[in-house]
This record gives sequence, C-alpha cells and structure tokens, in this order.
Amino acid sequence: MFTMKTKAVIAMIAIVFLSAAVYADDTTQVKETYNANAIALGQGLAGGLQITITRWTTDEERQALLTALVDQGQEAALKILGKQKETGFMRLPNSMGYRLYYAHQIQDGKNRRIVLATDRPVTMAEAWRNGRSLDYAITLVQLQLDENNKGEGTLLFAVKLKVDQEKKTLGVENYGSDPVMLKSVQKTK
Repeated sequence: MFTMKTKAVIAMIAIVFLSAAVYADDTTQVKETYNANAIALGQGLAGGLQITITRWTTDEERQALLTALVDQGQEAALKILGKQKETGFMRLPNSMGYRLYYAHQIQDGKNRRIVLATDRPVTMAEAWRNGRSLDYAITLVQLQLDENNKGEGTLLFAVKLKVDQEKKTLGVENYGSDPVMLKSVQKTK
C-alpha cells in the first residue's frame, strides 16, 4: 500500500496534470536545466540527476493526451505521448538519458510546479516475459520550485494512470517501488 508521503506526491501530480489553472507561457521554446540529488531510500541509492526542458507541451497536445486517457485509457494516451515532439531529457551521470515527451508548468504566485512525463524504458527481458510490469509504462517527474528556481521534487518510475470519471481525478499507481526523492533541485541554466 502507499505511504502517506507517496499519497501526497500522487495528489500533487494529479492536480498539476489535470488542472485548468493559469499556465506560464506553455508555447514558447525554452532551455531550462535543473540539477538535483536523487535519493531512492528503498534501494539505498543516491546520485545526481540532470533535467533539461527544451519546450513546454502545448495546450492542444495536453488536451489530446487527457482526452485519450479519459476516453480510451493509458495505452491510447501512451501512443499519443510517443508521437509528440520531444520536450527535453533527463539523465543520470554517465548515462545517455531518457527523452521527455510531456512538460507542463503551473505558476502559483511566486512558485512553480512542473510535471514531466515519458514512456518508461522496457528491457528486452521484461518484454519477453510480458508480465504485469508492462502495464506500468510511464515515468513521472514533479518539481516544486520557489521564486529562485530552487526546490524539491519526486521521480516515479513505472506508473499506471487511471481516471476516476465520477470524481474527475487522476489516479497514479506505481509498480511496487517507492518514489525517488529529488532534493536540492536547482536551475543551472
């Protein structure tokens, strides 16, 4: 079951993903780079993470994703996500990194909330086994930044998105792993 901290993270991501609030300029090309200390307490691992955002997801792209997710489920949304133009990348030291296909921000006074998403890399062995883990095909990143572009965040590997039509909320279920806490997030460029 989820810990209280995991539930809070999921609620924050759901709010940003489904929110119709006032957005910062989502259509402009940008280049923002953030460094963070990634801490995976469940595995006893820690290391640096670099996130670069090159553009914001447009309102039209975002709406297409949400419509597909609501009407047809995660698999349909994943197909659309994979066809969208790259929004940036994230990488660990000594790695080629992962492309991001969703980048959305909400300005909340002097603070910003950013949600990033991509399809999850699947190993050949995992695909061969064709197990339940393939249903958890999304990676989400959530950053909470202050007016100085410093803050904290969360990285969720292997999640499944579900929409509760009645409550009009987004549910995020992760595949048996604790969130990776992102500490000392700081904009470098």
